[in-house]
Amino acid sequence: MTESLVDVALLAFGGPGSTQQIPDFLQRMTGRPANPETLKVVKARYELIGGASPLPDMTARQALALQARLIQELAFPIRVRHGFLYTEPTVAGCLAELDGHEVVALPLSPFSSRLTSDKYREALDAAGGEKIPLLEGWYASRGFVRAISRRAAAALDGCDVNEWAVLFTAHNVPLETIMEGDAYVEQLQQTIAQLVPALVPGDWRFAFQSKGRGGGQWMEPEADDVVRTLADEGWKKVLVVPVGFVSDNVETLYDLDIVLRRQIEGLDMEYRRSVAPNDSPIFIEALADVVIDYLARRPVEHQMHRPDGPHTHG
Repeated sequence: MTESLVDVALLAFGGPGSTQQIPDFLQRMTGRPANPETLKVVKARYELIGGASPLPDMTARQALALQARLIQELAFPIRVRHGFLYTEPTVAGCLAELDGHEVVALPLSPFSSRLTSDKYREALDAAGGEKIPLLEGWYASRGFVRAISRRAAAALDGCDVNEWAVLFTAHNVPLETIMEGDAYVEQLQQTIAQLVPALVPGDWRFAFQSKGRGGGQWMEPEADDVVRTLADEGWKKVLVVPVGFVSDNVETLYDLDIVLRRQIEGLDMEYRRSVAPNDSPIFIEALADVVIDYLARRPVEHQMHRPDGPHTHG
């Protein structure tokens, strides 16, 4: 195979490919074995969405599509492989497959946070990729915003948008994380500020979802509280737009499509949700633009440089 000039490590959190993989997934994610009660609860949730997370397979599809798009756009050899923080293939395993003159890492987390970006950075460094740049902070890129707005428009399917309240959601984080200066919420607000004019809904709100099972204070408002407020205000139709997720997973398929939907319909309101960008061509184009923009703007000393570290990991 022709040696590639640039290699891309496409990184995501991962997810269990079966209920049997849940204990290992939770232990990798939390750093400790899950107790039996937690395992029971999590297993039940995955069984309700088909017994596995669709995220690993979707990430593999995104990697293939991104590689094809980049080869088409750049017209030189380029390889894209995917790796996960908490399931196989690991970040180290991903880097071991990459041997281009230059390697970059693209996290499938558009919003920068110590809970995401720092984890990817730590995994890269631990795998010998200390010099590999992490292409983060593409939350407000035109392509990403367009991918979300297209999904929202498709969910409404020609309905009168004025009749719908749009509820933008993102994964909750501990309050202390934001109080210590994390940019996550600010970046979410910037993305939503671009989405609202594109959608022009009857009304819109933003809320957090999928709060962790640990204690402490978490960000507010939470989605269920906002839904009750919308019902009190007389809204009968709610479009949920999970702006914080680029791939459908247990947080969209269970937390939203089952739990939040049950609440919304219990309040006599209609529920719809926009599909995550997944491997839609417009989203793959947006990811390609992130890589191409970096390659065009990177410092000269970084061009065609490949760190030796990943060769040491198999």
